[in-house]
Amino acid sequence: MVQKSDNVERAHLLVEMAKVAEQLGENGKAVSLYDDALAQFAGDSLDPFLPEVLRWKGTVLREKGETEAAFRCYTMSLEKARLIGSEKSQASALNCLGTVAQRRCEHKETERLYAEASALAAKAGDSRLLGMIEQNRGVLASTRGDFAQAAAFYSNSLGAFEMACDPEPMSWVLNNLGILHTKIRNFGEAREYLERGLAIAVNRSDAVVENVIRLNLAEVWMGLGGLESADECCAEALDQAQRRGDHLTAAGALKIRAAIERQRGALDKSIATLRIAIYEAEESEDRLLHAEMLRELGEISRAVGNAGAARSALREAVDSYETIGASQEVAEVQAQLHSLNN
Repeated sequence: MVQKSDNVERAHLLVEMAKVAEQLGENGKAVSLYDDALAQFAGDSLDPFLPEVLRWKGTVLREKGETEAAFRCYTMSLEKARLIGSEKSQASALNCLGTVAQRRCEHKETERLYAEASALAAKAGDSRLLGMIEQNRGVLASTRGDFAQAAAFYSNSLGAFEMACDPEPMSWVLNNLGILHTKIRNFGEAREYLERGLAIAVNRSDAVVENVIRLNLAEVWMGLGGLESADECCAEALDQAQRRGDHLTAAGALKIRAAIERQRGALDKSIATLRIAIYEAEESEDRLLHAEMLRELGEISRAVGNAGAARSALREAVDSYETIGASQEVAEVQAQLHSLNN
């Protein structure tokens, strides 16, 4: 029996096509092309390109909310990278596994994975990868309410990418800086960071990043009291997410739409929209989004005058926020509960 050999040249061509599909927001097509690329390798292949393809496929799946499928791809990528002996590929896979552990609220595992990834990236001399890991550490610090540390991580990361004139990861960091300033209710600065990131994403024709930033801009506009602008950003983000089968982003957009409808007094519509959001997020394993939806359910229940349902939802939200270590959100929701009890 003739053993199959790797067709690496064709794999490279298919990956280029997959990345174009990603930029256009065609995630289903991208996954299919990555599968075609993976089919170009023998089962026992130790080609250095293989762990990269596995990781890229995993990231598309993660962004779609298919967390377990992404985890499997990242794990296979790490296994191949270790067999090959590539420090850079191992660091990249560990960093991606860290994002999955973070989504699942496995705090100690997240820290371990990022620390191991950082050490290997430094050993490999990959400053870009180090910048990406610093950014992910910033996200973790921000979730825990350590905003000063998060800002420091983001600043280091953005500086490294600016020096390298690398616009793609710059747009990611600017998005995260926007989220950070939204959390501390510094909406003007949040808007500036997000609009800078959006300009980069639009210039690069990066539909996925553009969509994420528009969704975060919707939250900023809500904070500024601009419900019309918030609704426009939300509608565009939702439309694009649904077109590419991105259930996680769609759920986030629907959660924001429910909040907009609540603020407009359309409470029946708000409840219906939030139910759809909960359905969309079912398989994502995103604990933060789950907590945010419980909080919004509490807000809607309070608005319709159902104090008992509001207390129940807000208590569940507190438990969920405590699970992920989101100290600021815990304090905010506890204050809401206190006001309901008085």
